[in-house]
Amino acid sequence: MPAMKKFLRNGLLVAACLGRIACAHDIDLKVPSSDPVRAEIAKMAEKGQRQVEAFFHQRFTEVIHMTVVPHRAEFDAAFPASWGMGKTECWMVATGVADFLVMLSPSAWKQETCEHNPDDATEVQRIVTHELVHVFHGQHNPSRDFTGADDIGWFVEGLAVLASGQLDDARLSRTVDAVRAGDVPKALSEVWTGPNRYGRAGSLVQYLDVKLGRARLRELLRVVKQPELLANIGLTEQQLLRDWQAWLLSR
Repeated sequence: MPAMKKFLRNGLLVAACLGRIACAHDIDLKVPSSDPVRAEIAKMAEKGQRQVEAFFHQRFTEVIHMTVVPHRAEFDAAFPASWGMGKTECWMVATGVADFLVMLSPSAWKQETCEHNPDDATEVQRIVTHELVHVFHGQHNPSRDFTGADDIGWFVEGLAVLASGQLDDARLSRTVDAVRAGDVPKALSEVWTGPNRYGRAGSLVQYLDVKLGRARLRELLRVVKQPELLANIGLTEQQLLRDWQAWLLSR
């Protein structure tokens, strides 16, 4: 099949399906023509799409609408008013749901962000892929933007951490050390909190992936409320936390 190509209004050529057979959906990527990293972002978006689809063994069901903005002000303005976000925190550089993915350009990170290194290509790639996981998840979730799904925020974020590769050996090791030292969440609502939130949430979803299998994990994409998720896996909140910690420490 010839490579699928799309010319955008800003002149950027995106070929998210280059070299792929029977590609289901393209990436509608908008990046300012003046952005020095636009070509790299296009490649990362394509790589992230492949990684997400490989993880779930399923393709995106809709076009991925991704926009890269040059400054924090444009990033803040991209959030729907209904979310009540206002001005975003300095560590926030991207957000993704079923209908859109908005990212603050890495070319602005040194001046307008904290906790992120734009010169670390692996970090940038994992952030792009993390948000693409949210897009994929949103396309399979009744809420589409996780409205009303606050009590499964640990699952939404942990899934993105795991599938994006952010749960690397170093992060997992720090998480195990923290648990051994007694830094453990007493409730699922505490998992996605504190400096170890990425390791906690990512390893908790990794435990579910190992325990249930990838097909069952994929079924959980449609869940909005925590009671439904717990009923699906057949565990209480405290059982899940206890089993996860035991599994983590046995590794």
